[in-house]
Amino acid sequence: MKILKNLNILYIEDEDEIIDKYAYFIGELCREVHIARDGEEALRIYQEEDIHLIILDLLIPKINGINLAKKIRQEDDSVALIALTAHSDREILLELVDLNFSSFLIKPVGRSDLMNALLKVSKKVDGGRSVPLPCSCSWDSKSKTLFCEERAVTLTKRESKLFELLVEKAGAPCSDDEIFFYVWGDEFNKVITNSSIRTLVKNLRKKIPKDLIKNQYGVGYKINF
Repeated sequence: MKILKNLNILYIEDEDEIIDKYAYFIGELCREVHIARDGEEALRIYQEEDIHLIILDLLIPKINGINLAKKIRQEDDSVALIALTAHSDREILLELVDLNFSSFLIKPVGRSDLMNALLKVSKKVDGGRSVPLPCSCSWDSKSKTLFCEERAVTLTKRESKLFELLVEKAGAPCSDDEIFFYVWGDEFNKVITNSSIRTLVKNLRKKIPKDLIKNQYGVGYKINF
């Protein structure tokens, strides 16, 4: 909940009844909510305001949700997008994946479902930068910097990649295969073993609070959010 209070949200919906139902609810959660009733108005607000997260109905007037997302992605490939759609056919889902939507919800949307989606996405966004972590630490997602007790921790390239993966998994354990792919994905010509991962984690743990990274036996490594 605390993370959401850092965010400016653009909510795009053309039905007044639905706006009345959700606008106040969203506004209570975030720093500021901007409301647009069509794609043209939404694009103008997005270009004029500092928007961190966009919730958009795909069937909106003037510029539909998919085309609006394409225009936004031409300017910004990192702003978080949550789609509201009445349908979940394969073609629509593939377009959402291509446009890097963070989540999609099937209408009618319950408040608890919307809340869960906002919380999940906000952990990655937090104003586009800081992800709060246990042990008085945080992760700056833009500069790829780990802070512990407000001091930057110097990480190697591989340590940084590993930690980035753990943050993105948001508390779910990372298997060896996932770590291999994410950390050594551009070095498949090299011989990488499980001991390479053990050594990488061991060296990383020397630089951070000992309880920040947990080993779930037989499953993988994780951060306890």
